[in-house]
Amino acid sequence: MPSYDTLTDAITALRKRGYGLDYNLTDAGAECAQVPETLRPEELKVEETYRFEGDSNPDDNMVLYALQSRLNAANKGLLVAAYGPYVETQAADFIQRLDGQAAPHL
Repeated sequence: MPSYDTLTDAITALRKRGYGLDYNLTDAGAECAQVPETLRPEELKVEETYRFEGDSNPDDNMVLYALQSRLNAANKGLLVAAYGPYVETQAADFIQRLDGQAAPHL
C-alpha cells in the first residue's frame, strides 16, 4: 500500500485510481449525491484506509476511506471523516463499523 504525507495527496492519488465518488456521513449513512445512494457500513467494502493527524491540533485528525459499494461494484469513492473523542456518537458508530472491516494505513 502506498503512503501519503497529506490528505490532499491521498485524495488526488485515489481519484486517479478510480475512486471518483464523494461519500458524506449523514444521519442515514454514507450518502453519495452523484449516484445517488445512501449506504450503511455493511453495504460498503473498505478497500483502503488512511489516517492523518493534525500537527498541532487534535481536532484536525482525519481518516480517509477508499470505498466500494457492495450493491454496485462500479460505485467507488472516498469518505473523509474526523475521528477522535469529539466526534458525534452516530458518526463514531458508523466509523467504528467501517474500521472493523480493514486495518488502517498510517
